[in-house]
Amino acid sequence: MPDGASEAYPTPDPGLQLIAEGVTELVGFGAAVINIRRGDEFEIVAAYGDETGHTVDGDMTVAEMLGTRFPVSVVTDLLDMSEDWGDIKFVPHEKNTIGEAEGYWVPDTDEDILKDPQDWHQLDELLAPFYDENGELVGVLSIDRPTNGRRPGRRQQRILNRFARQARRAVLLTLQREYLEERANNLLEAQSFLREANSQLGLTGVLEATQEAMSRGLDADGLYVQAQDGEGGSVVYASPGLGWNATDSNNIAAGQAYQATRLWNDGQHAIVNRELLRHALHHGDAEQRKYARLGLEFLDAVEADSLLVVPIGVETTALGHLVLLRGSGRPRWTDAEGRLAMEFGRDFGRIVLTSNAYTQERDLAQRLATADKVHSRLIESVAQELHNPLTALTTGIDAMRHEDRGSTTWFQQVGNLISRSDQLVAMVDDLLLFSRFSDPSSRPALAHVDLTSLLQEIYEQRTYESEKRGIEMSIDVPSRSVYVLGDRSEIKAAILRLVDNALVYTHRGGHVRLYIVESASEAAISVTDNGVGIPAAEQMQVFTEFYRGTSQAIGGRKGVGLGLSIVDRVARRHDGRVTLRSEPGTGTRVSLVLPLANDATSLG
Repeated sequence: MPDGASEAYPTPDPGLQLIAEGVTELVGFGAAVINIRRGDEFEIVAAYGDETGHTVDGDMTVAEMLGTRFPVSVVTDLLDMSEDWGDIKFVPHEKNTIGEAEGYWVPDTDEDILKDPQDWHQLDELLAPFYDENGELVGVLSIDRPTNGRRPGRRQQRILNRFARQARRAVLLTLQREYLEERANNLLEAQSFLREANSQLGLTGVLEATQEAMSRGLDADGLYVQAQDGEGGSVVYASPGLGWNATDSNNIAAGQAYQATRLWNDGQHAIVNRELLRHALHHGDAEQRKYARLGLEFLDAVEADSLLVVPIGVETTALGHLVLLRGSGRPRWTDAEGRLAMEFGRDFGRIVLTSNAYTQERDLAQRLATADKVHSRLIESVAQELHNPLTALTTGIDAMRHEDRGSTTWFQQVGNLISRSDQLVAMVDDLLLFSRFSDPSSRPALAHVDLTSLLQEIYEQRTYESEKRGIEMSIDVPSRSVYVLGDRSEIKAAILRLVDNALVYTHRGGHVRLYIVESASEAAISVTDNGVGIPAAEQMQVFTEFYRGTSQAIGGRKGVGLGLSIVDRVARRHDGRVTLRSEPGTGTRVSLVLPLANDATSLG
C-alpha cells in the first residue's frame, strides 16, 4: 500500500474499480480515479490506468494514488472553472489555475504545446461530481489522458455521461453500505451491551443502563420505549431530556401501541417524518388525519423531525415498541436502517421477557414472603385471641359446677359464657371471611342489591346492641331503592363490621349514624360516630390485616384485627373503595363506596 493510503481501503473497492476500468478500457482514457468524501477531504477508493504523473510530493503512478487524500477544495475549485457537459464537467487548461495545488495529479506529458485547439492538454480535466439526496458533494469521478490525444467529441461525451451516472449510483451505494456497516457494528455493540445488562435491574433499570449505547448504535438522537411489564401494565421510558411523558397524552401512546402491534404481526417497521404527516393531514381520510395530528403532536413534544417505529416482540407475541428519533437537519431514516433495527427489536423482545420473568419471580418471592408473615401473624393472633376467651369459658364452666343452678351467681356465669361464645363466633366469622377473600378463585355472587333495605335491616339488627351500650343510633336512607351490583352477603358483612366498630369505640351516651349518599355513578354507605377516633399516624394502617390500633375499645374487646381489612377487600371485589376520616377524641366516619347498578349492568 503506497504512502498516504487509507487503511480503510488496502485494496480498491471492487464495484468502483470496475467502473474505473470501464472508463479507461471502453471509452479510451489513460487514467480514471473515483474519490469518496471523508469530511474535508476526498479519498481515492478506485484507480485504474498505466499513466505516471506528478504532484507537489513527487511522481506517482495511477495505481499508487489509491488511498491517498486531498482537500475537498481542489474539486470545488475545479468545478467552479468547469464547463457543463451534463453529468460530466470539463475543465479546459485555459481556465485551470490550480495545477500545482496540494493533492492535484498532473500526467507527465509534453502536451503543453497544442497543434490543434481540440488536442488534449495535460491540464485539461474531466470531472463527474456526485451529490447525495440532500445536495451535498459526496464523491467525484476524475478522468484524464484520452488515448487518441483529443478532447472528447459528442459520442464520447454521451458514453462518459452514462458512466458518470452509473458511478454516482455505485458511490451512493458504497456510502450507504459503509454507513450501514458502521451502524451494524454499533448495533452489535449495543446488542452485546443490552444482552450483558443485568436483568435483575428490572426493565426500567435495563433501559436506563443501555439507552446511551442503544442511541449510539442506532444513530438516534433519542429513544422512547413502551413495553409490557408482564402484569398487564406497561413500562414507559424516554431518553433523559426528551421532554415526553406518555401519561400526558394517552391517545398518542395508545395509537403507537396499536400501530406497533400491527407492525409486529406484519413483520414491518414504520418511518414517519413531518412532510409525510402534513401531507396526510391535508389529503388523507378522517382516520389518517387523526393519526397525522397525533404524530405531529408527538414530534413537537420530543423536538424531532423524523422517527423510526420498531415493534418489540418474540415469535408471535408483540410486547411493545421502540421509537427512534432524529432532530432537524439529521438524515431521515431509511428502510435499510429499519431492517437493521428490526433485529434489535427482536433482541429487545427477549430482554423484555427475561426482565419481566425476573420481575414476576421477584414479586412472587415477595408475595410468598408476605404470605408467610401473614400466616405467622394469623397463627399468633388467633392463638392469642382464642386463648383468653377459651380460658374464660373453661374457668366459667368449672365455676358453674360449684354454683347452685338458678342462683344469681349461676346466671352471671351463664351470661359470661354466652358473651365469650359470641366473641369466639365473631372471631371465627372474621377468619372464615378473610380466608374466603384470600382465595383468588373466589368471586362475588353478583345480584342487584338494594342498599336502602339492606341498611334498614342492619339498623334493626343492631338496635338492641346500641341500646344495651347506651348509644343512640340513627339511620338516614332515601325513600326509594338504591341498587348496586354485588354479593349481598359480602356487602352486609362489610357494613356490619363498620357498625360494630362504631359501637365498640363510642362512649355511652354517644351517637352512631348510618346513611347513604348518592352521586351520578356511585353510592356511599357511611357509618359515623363521635367516639374515640383514630390517631393520624394509624389511619393508613387500619386496613392492614391483623393490625389493631392503640385506641381503647369501650365496653368490649378488640377483635383479631381483620374488620376494616375485610371491608376493604369487599370494596375492591366490587370495584369500589373505602374512605376514612377521623379525629382523635371527636369521632370517625368510614364509607363503603360502590358503583351504582344500571339497566345495562351485566350479571354475567
